[in-house]
Formats: sequence, C-alpha cells, structure tokens
Amino acid sequence: MRRAAVFVVLAVLLTSLAGCGGGSSKANTSSTGSSLPSSVPKPDLARIVPANYVVKKVWYAHLTGQEVSDAVVSSKGPAVGELGLHPAELQVVSWDSIAERWNVIFDAQKSKELQQQYETTISNEYVTFPPDTVPAPTPILDRTAEGDVNQVAFVRFGREKNADLVFTTTQSYGGSGVPGNLVVVGFQGGEASVRYLWFGDGGAGFRVVGSGSNQTVAASAQYWTPVDAHCCAVRSYSFVVGSGAEQGITSLRDNRPWLGLFVKAERENEANSPVRVVGVVPSSPAAALFREGDVITALVGGKVSKNLGLLGPALVDQIALLKAGATASFRVQRGSATTTATVRLGSLIDPSAQSASPPNDLSVYAI
Repeated sequence: MRRAAVFVVLAVLLTSLAGCGGGSSKANTSSTGSSLPSSVPKPDLARIVPANYVVKKVWYAHLTGQEVSDAVVSSKGPAVGELGLHPAELQVVSWDSIAERWNVIFDAQKSKELQQQYETTISNEYVTFPPDTVPAPTPILDRTAEGDVNQVAFVRFGREKNADLVFTTTQSYGGSGVPGNLVVVGFQGGEASVRYLWFGDGGAGFRVVGSGSNQTVAASAQYWTPVDAHCCAVRSYSFVVGSGAEQGITSLRDNRPWLGLFVKAERENEANSPVRVVGVVPSSPAAALFREGDVITALVGGKVSKNLGLLGPALVDQIALLKAGATASFRVQRGSATTTATVRLGSLIDPSAQSASPPNDLSVYAI
C-alpha cells in the first residue's frame, strides 16, 4: 500500500501523552490555558469521558467564540483486547449558558469524517489512489487500538476570528504499523467540523509558525515510496498547513518531488532496473519532455545506497530523495537514441499530481 509517515515533536501549547488506563476518570488531571469565571463550574469529567478512562490533561481555549472558554480533554483508556492496548480519547466540551451545563461538541473516537487526504489537495499519499482502494470512513481515534494524543495547539489561520484546535495522534494495533493523524478542527457556529485531516504511518509532528491571527502549522513526517520496505522510509519531508484562498485549511507547501510519470520496471523486483514510461500526466513537469515508451535508465548524479529500491527500481527512490523545485536530469532511451531530459520538479500538492489517476496495477509507479 502506498503510504507516508512519521517524525518531530515540537509545538506551541503541546503535550505528550503516555501511560496506561484504568481507574477513575477524575484521576491524574492537569489543566492549562484560560481560567473559568467563578460562576461557571469546571466540567464534570467523570460524566464526560468514557468509563474508567484516566484524564491526562485539560486545556481551556476560546474555540466557539463564546465568553466562557471551551475545554479540551485528553484521556487514556483501560486495557482492551488480548493485547492489552490502551486507547486514547480527545474531546471538546462547551459551556451552555442557558442550560448551565457542559456539552461534548467533538469526540475523536466517534468522529466518522472521511479520511480527507484521498482525492483532495491535502493528500499526503504518493499519488491519488484508484477509486476502488479508498478506505471506508474511520474514527480519528480507534477505541480498540493503543493510542496517544501527542500534541495539542490552538491556531488562528488566515486572520480568522476564532482559533482552531490542532492535534496529532498515533495508534498501534499490535503490529508493526503505527498510523497517525494531524487534525484541524474548527468550531464555527458552535459545531465541530474537521477542516483538515492528514493520515500516515507513524504520524506527524508540527510547530506553530507566526503570531496573532495569521498562523500556519509547519509539519514533518517520513516518506515511503511504493518500493520501500516498511522498515525503511526513504527520507523525512516537510509540509505546511494553512488557510488557502479557496480551499479552506489545506497543504500550502510540500517538499516531496513530482515529475508526472507512470512507470513500470523493465525487470520486475530488481533494484537496478530501468523504468519504462507507461503514462504521462498532462500539465505535469514531465509533460513536454517525455513520451509513452521512453525508458529512463538513470538519474544523473542520483544517490546510491543499499537501502534504495528494496522492493523495486531504485530510480523511484532516487527521485523521491530530491525536493520539490529541484532540477533533475535523466538519461532517456527513446528508440535507438539516448538523450538527456532536464526537468524542474514540481510538488506532490500540485494540481497535476492531485488529479493523477494511476492504472489499477500495483506494478506501475507514480513519480
């Protein structure tokens, strides 16, 4: 499966969670942020969080625009299943001044928002999945998995009046994979809405950039191409999340490279195999220079490493080691002639990359 993943833990107003569940939901609490008016009671955590969850931390922040700060509550669950995993939970509660009670307005274990990275400009995947491989909606935090909420911050994007909640998660199901999310939740009108959702192996770390009312999130994760074994991401990469002109909260920058070709190894499962072009993506950096049937034999000056191309041609990883905006030269065999094609690489968030639909063939790679 094509995937992306992990790294960096650094943020404004962050917390790192670990430990086990069990016990009272009132135990082990701490809080930070705005204080509540004396006339408003603190949230009844025993009623709000799931039974037997240990509350880890409570933050107070103005998310819904009301006079009373909203509360963000993270907690850890008791052991579940044969593996004894401890699920994590994150909830946002808001004070109802008319009913005089706290109401849960966001619950990460119950949210069934679609994994929005598929087929959108916020994709963290290598290239758009074929339609029949898009997964079903899933909760942001799974109550059957080992879970952690790693970072929490309150960010004002694009001069917006209220801050959004930004947080990261990681989850393990007992195997080698540790998927995670970077999530932005907005609360316009008092209702929660997932405005951005990144998903990848290992999760992502972030830091808040800027001040006042025009902030962005600088994030980092690890990058696997389809020819990488699960043990060995080809490199780490960075991306910036912020307010787009017409797309709401989206990926503004991503330094993973995009050439715009679908290729297939001339010799399957061999790291030193050339690759044959089986498709050229319109309007991509490659569109004016490559044709179907071209054979790329080398990246000029490409990195050589024993960890490249563990499950396929090393050329795929050699290109991935470059960054968006870099200039790359390729040795190309076209019929009986050998030429050099020099291209300025795009980014995986470019429109041509986001609209690219690869053949439903796992032996075809997008580069």
